[in-house]
Amino acid sequence: MEGEKSVQAWIDEVKPEHSSLVIRVDNLIKEVIPNIQCTTKWHKPSQPLGIPFYGIPDKGWIVAMWSFKDKLGIGFISGTLLNPEPPVTSMAGPWNRGDVKARRVDIHDESEFDEKQIRTWLEQARDLPGWGKIE
Repeated sequence: MEGEKSVQAWIDEVKPEHSSLVIRVDNLIKEVIPNIQCTTKWHKPSQPLGIPFYGIPDKGWIVAMWSFKDKLGIGFISGTLLNPEPPVTSMAGPWNRGDVKARRVDIHDESEFDEKQIRTWLEQARDLPGWGKIE
């Protein structure tokens, strides 16, 4: 399974305590970037449904989402180019290039969901270079 269906399967199976946040973030991404495409990547035994990635065909993958044990992570591939930079730096991966590094924001519950700030980061991210190719 690939594309939107794989992301929807991930959303459907996310931890119940993250479900409403994941749906809000997914909807916000699609609202801010109407031409966004999505799929899941990096399927493995510990994450059989993979990790949702969102991107723009001529830019590459620009946003990813993780459901951790106690939080939801929203990663921005060109995070060090965002203003302000998202707070979490632990996003190792092939998308880090030179001075441009991915960064993430972690949200533990609804009270930490800053829609205005996430919208601002998404608006900036849609104009920045992404990672990889979207086919």
